[in-house]
Amino acid sequence: MNDTKQPNKFTRFLRNNAALLLLIFCVLAIAAVVLAVTLTRDNTPVIPDDPVTSNPNENDNKPNDNDNKPTTQKVDIHFVKPLEYTGFGMEFTFGPSNLFAFNSTLKEWRVHQGVDLLAADGAEVVAMYDGTVIETGESLLKGSYVVVDHGDNVIATYGSLTDLTVSKGDTVKQGDLLGLAGASAGKEYKEGAHLHLEVALNDENVDPMPYVNGEIYRTIEVAVEQ
Repeated sequence: MNDTKQPNKFTRFLRNNAALLLLIFCVLAIAAVVLAVTLTRDNTPVIPDDPVTSNPNENDNKPNDNDNKPTTQKVDIHFVKPLEYTGFGMEFTFGPSNLFAFNSTLKEWRVHQGVDLLAADGAEVVAMYDGTVIETGESLLKGSYVVVDHGDNVIATYGSLTDLTVSKGDTVKQGDLLGLAGASAGKEYKEGAHLHLEVALNDENVDPMPYVNGEIYRTIEVAVEQ
C-alpha cells in the first residue's frame, strides 16, 4: 500500500492559480466600490447658476472722463468802449510833457485830464468793465458824473452825463448803463453832447483811449461746464 499522500486538488488549484485569483478579487472589489458609490450618490438634478447679467450701475464706480477735465479755464476779458462815439473833442494831454488842449468854451489852452468822445445827444454810456460805483455828483468841469472803481487800481470817471442810472455803492457789470451822453459839463458845453472820460491808474491820470479801444484786458479764471 502506498502511504505517500497526494496534495489535495483544491489546494493544488489555489497554488497554481494564485495570481489569477488575486486579479479576480481586485476586479470584484473595484466593482463593489463603484456600485456602492453609484447607489449612494445624490441624484438631485444640478441647477445651473443664474446667468451673469450686466449690472446697470456697474459703471458707476468707473472713472468718468469728466473727472479729468479742468473745472476752470483762463480767459482774457477786454475793456469795452463806453459809448458809440462819432469823433473827438479835447483829447488827453495830461502826460509827462503836460501839453495843452484848446478849450473852445473857455477859449483858452489848458491841460485836459481825460478825453472827450463826441456822440449823439442821449447816447447810452456804459461801464467799460465790472466795478463798483464809488461816487456820483455834478461839477462845472465834469457836469453830471459817475466814478467807477474797476479794480486793480483803475478808477474811471464818466462825465458830461444826463439821466444817471446808478448811485454810489452800486455794483455794475461790464456793459451796464450808467447814464446818457449830454452837454452837462459847463466848461465844455460848446462841444455839444459828449462823454468826458478820465481814467486813473494808481492815482495817476492816464490816456483813456487804450481802455476805450479794448487794448487793456485782464486774464481771469472762469468755470467750465462739464
